[in-house]
Amino acid sequence: MSRLLLIGWDAADWKVIDPLLAKGEMPHLARLLQQGVRGNIATIHPPLSPMVWTSIATGKRPPKHGILGFTEPTPDGLSVRPISNLGRKTKALWNIVHQNGRSSIVVGWWPSHPAEPIRGAMVSDLFPLKGEHSPGAPMPLGTVAPASLAARMAELRVHPTEISGEILGLFVPGWRKLDQEKDKSLHDLAGIIAETMSVHAAATDLMETEPWDLAAIYFAGIDHFCHRFMRYHAGKRTRGAASGPGTDPALFTGIVANGYRYHDVMLGRLVELAGPECAVMLLSDHGFHSDKLLPDYIPAEAAGPAVEHRSFGIFCLRAPGVRAGSQVYGASVLDATPTALHVMGLPAGLDMDGKVLVNAFEDGRAVEKIESWDAVEGEDGRHSADEQYDSAAAADSLKQLVDLGYVAPPGPGGAPDGRDAVADCLTEQRYNLARAYAD
Repeated sequence: MSRLLLIGWDAADWKVIDPLLAKGEMPHLARLLQQGVRGNIATIHPPLSPMVWTSIATGKRPPKHGILGFTEPTPDGLSVRPISNLGRKTKALWNIVHQNGRSSIVVGWWPSHPAEPIRGAMVSDLFPLKGEHSPGAPMPLGTVAPASLAARMAELRVHPTEISGEILGLFVPGWRKLDQEKDKSLHDLAGIIAETMSVHAAATDLMETEPWDLAAIYFAGIDHFCHRFMRYHAGKRTRGAASGPGTDPALFTGIVANGYRYHDVMLGRLVELAGPECAVMLLSDHGFHSDKLLPDYIPAEAAGPAVEHRSFGIFCLRAPGVRAGSQVYGASVLDATPTALHVMGLPAGLDMDGKVLVNAFEDGRAVEKIESWDAVEGEDGRHSADEQYDSAAAADSLKQLVDLGYVAPPGPGGAPDGRDAVADCLTEQRYNLARAYAD
């Protein structure tokens, strides 16, 4: 039974990766591809990250797992908050691992707040410091489980103001030419780098110090690099006011590629910590348009920026019995958990919508099945039914969703406050549910 390192790169796309591989600029991924299989992975619709990453972690579509968008009403029904994991109706991969007496490390998965009391450790998606907070600001309650690790994890968070010019120069070599009074692009870039660094720091710390059989690490960085700077990579520099007046757009053309190179370096460290005998699955939830297909405008509707997403992401698997150096076909994001369970020597649920990617393997090992993991009784590391939620922490995360353009701002010109906002939230959830059923 193999241990598994599961790495999520939100919005990663072979269309950007392959030219970098050809130039030898993602050597750690290249080595992984030599040892394993690669292929496209089809997303589900709507391709909204909290919905898709929950499908990746459960093997089930949104109508079964219950996560239906970026926001949810608060228990009092008077306001909305960023989506939590409290509405998830089925066990995730780490709950199944827990129920089989094995340990997991989960860092940054979206959504994973509040952190679940699994055997091992979980650091939720509210872990990174946001730019409006001062360095060293306290973490939201419930960010880390077990709570005994919280103080140590808090020290690993990186604040955007801690990103030095030397680091910025790795992404924008000519950054000193920017007038930072008029152009806030470096401020945005520093925030993305700091968030990515924080997740990597927590993941590597836990992988080095805690026992684990499954390590599931989620990075939002590529998606954020792309939403903010892909127009420069793709040669589409006219939409919006992303750069300040007088700024040469050519300064930003390398940011996306440099973001991928950065993720490759982190991948190398994670694989090194996992060890040569550990299975590795790397995947994205969808791709990202990087050429003339990149839209020239964002629709003024719920989760409008998702129009920049491409329907096919990346999939890579190195594991015992895998056909090294070959292609895998027909992969879906729904196949991640069934295949991960197969790699770890556990049966997939017949109620899962995904399948084990048997064409990735040459060992001929039979695929085991179980009727439903949800029918297996016993403690599984999920929250109790009466779990409380820190709504103040939700407000901070909600602001980031507003800044990214996924959620309309409350108040004049945006979504109204209070009950109207709740009504809009529920309407969007029903709309997303309808699209999920249609898919």
